[in-house]
Amino acid sequence: MAILITPDGKRTEVSAKGARFTLDEMHSFLSCSLLQAVFLLDGRIMWIDEEGKFKPHRVNIFATVLLHQAGGLPEDYIAGAALLTQRHEVE
Repeated sequence: MAILITPDGKRTEVSAKGARFTLDEMHSFLSCSLLQAVFLLDGRIMWIDEEGKFKPHRVNIFATVLLHQAGGLPEDYIAGAALLTQRHEVE
């Protein structure tokens, strides 16, 4: 089961309507039109809004920590919600 993480730290388990998440479903969960995949060291994929920093989103501390653990630049951050999925959960 996937986890939606909001900037306020709330974590909600979410499910795909079918066997796997579609791009449309992920766009809907993240309220965005352009997705970016961040491959985490534990094998999960963190999906974020590619244009999140250009919108009035708050910094997502938990998602930013995951980004840094995956080798992201120390000064980089995640803005807005993030969706954590297993590789087999996405098309």
